[in-house]
Amino acid sequence: MIYQHLKQRNEHNPHAIAIIKETEEIPNQAVVSEVDHLIQIFQKFGLNKETPLAIVLQKSEVIWAAIIAASHLKISVMLVDPHLKEEEMQKIMTMYKTDYVLREINSKAIESLGYKEWYELSCFEHVFSMGNIGEHAACWNEYLKPEVNQSHLVFLTSGSTKIPSAVVKKMESFMLDGKRIGEALGIVPEDRILCAAPTYHIYGTICGCFVPFLCGASVSFTGAYVLPSSLEKKIYKQACNILMALPAHYKMLVEHVHKPLDQVRIALSATSPLQDDLLLTCKEKLNLSIQNIYGSSEAGVVSIQRNRQSIGEATNVGVPVDGVHVMLDETSPFEFDGKTVYELLIKSDSLAKGYLRKAEVDDSGYVVEDGWWRTGDLAYLSKKNELHLVGRLNITINVNGKKVNPYEIEEALSQHPAIEDSVVVGEHDPIRGEMAVAYVVVKNHITEAELLEYCRAKLSDFKVPRRIEFRDDLPKTAAGKVRRKEVR
Repeated sequence: MIYQHLKQRNEHNPHAIAIIKETEEIPNQAVVSEVDHLIQIFQKFGLNKETPLAIVLQKSEVIWAAIIAASHLKISVMLVDPHLKEEEMQKIMTMYKTDYVLREINSKAIESLGYKEWYELSCFEHVFSMGNIGEHAACWNEYLKPEVNQSHLVFLTSGSTKIPSAVVKKMESFMLDGKRIGEALGIVPEDRILCAAPTYHIYGTICGCFVPFLCGASVSFTGAYVLPSSLEKKIYKQACNILMALPAHYKMLVEHVHKPLDQVRIALSATSPLQDDLLLTCKEKLNLSIQNIYGSSEAGVVSIQRNRQSIGEATNVGVPVDGVHVMLDETSPFEFDGKTVYELLIKSDSLAKGYLRKAEVDDSGYVVEDGWWRTGDLAYLSKKNELHLVGRLNITINVNGKKVNPYEIEEALSQHPAIEDSVVVGEHDPIRGEMAVAYVVVKNHITEAELLEYCRAKLSDFKVPRRIEFRDDLPKTAAGKVRRKEVR
């Protein structure tokens, strides 16, 4: 389906620009040529729908070409962060072992993964290696049965855990999500998109690859680790009018860019809510009205917050997009900031098939009942049908039988001018059962006593952290999410 769409796009306009690079612009016909080359290579070396492939690359255009080629041959693909330390990489590649892997040419990596044989390949003038690392792990088998007859994309999602879960999604679901986002935002072939989100993360894959592909637009990739000056330079030099980035990128831009980015008509963010001060500063200083996507690896895109104007609405993630249905489980209410909230359930044709099952990974969180997925997110709907996310079930802190939502404490801390970043977790307390502990990164000097006094003025007594620790930084995923279980 993806390959056929690429061919149709090329037949319609072979010279239209698909990918923008530093020194050249790549038209549709060149993308087709590179994809066809990869298809031939995959076939030559025996890849098929029974031999899953891991892609561990930095070059987004190569990742995208490999995904299209693999989908045409019904090869399932697992995307892996190439910046992982080698020890982490070995752990993942052992747990979720594929038959083949695409990697940068690296003798140490080849040795550590135990390639049975490997080949040197090129795509878009980048040289990399494809290795046969032996038979895939048994966890793949249920998705490789002959009767399945379709390929999958697998994303590693750590969330708040140390051991990543491997979320399995049909290739077709990405076509649906890409179409939904493109239509919701009004993206057209004349648009030029700058994607700073990593394409091994679902946000970068959908918005950086599938959205421009399905809308006929062109895209420039930067990768997640980019200087604000480079982002600004690319926007102007490559005439980009749509920016797809992470909250961290917008934070850097307001600190280092000194003139409005007037040519950007759409600024998109995802992975976490944007605080009021950042939204306001982006608008005032850069003339960017940021639109935020709410979604997950399991569900794909759920909603888009397009025009958040009100202060204090960081929980607002917008109206669900067409084709996505939401429901609240009113049988189990929770209290948040004076409001009654419930677990959010989602139904859509983009839901994941499940996880690659491993004994050491808890996949009990993916529960689908009559087509409805229990997200674990706590939410409520406004009178305007806007979805508000206020926390998660599995991180709720039980203080003397009272449920404390760490997001509420983090929201209060984020409003203090000295706080750069914060995360709140529950820790064992022999008297109360659990207690809230805050870990903070500060911009200006402040004491624990001063912050506790501030919290007491903002929060009920049982919600006030019992301890606040100062850190230079917080452990985060490549997409910018805090790894809660690693802060202790």
